[in-house]
Amino acid sequence: MVAKENNSAPHATARKAYEKPTLTKTAVLAAIAATAISGPVKCWVARAAFGESDIRWMIFRAWLIDDAPAWFRSLYIRYGEAIGNWLAGREGARRVVRAMMAPAINCKLHGRQQTL
Repeated sequence: MVAKENNSAPHATARKAYEKPTLTKTAVLAAIAATAISGPVKCWVARAAFGESDIRWMIFRAWLIDDAPAWFRSLYIRYGEAIGNWLAGREGARRVVRAMMAPAINCKLHGRQQTL
């Protein structure tokens, strides 16, 4: 018996080097970053969910002010501070809230309307 030669060399797939994700500064992000944090909407929940240094809380705030239904904005202003305080230190709850806010953030970034 003659053994068959395997001419196909194992294909080693080269891994692509990790690149840290970055946000491309668009008109939406420039406008959001330039907006002063004032007025009745302080965005306690989004800041608690994402953290102070994450721009996504500011994008959610812009959606809340510009595009959110009035009833949702009213509830957020009324109960947001208490919910934001409750979220502190609860990583599981923060993860759920981030997932719930993601569609609104994506819509704001892409200029679409988000309906609740």
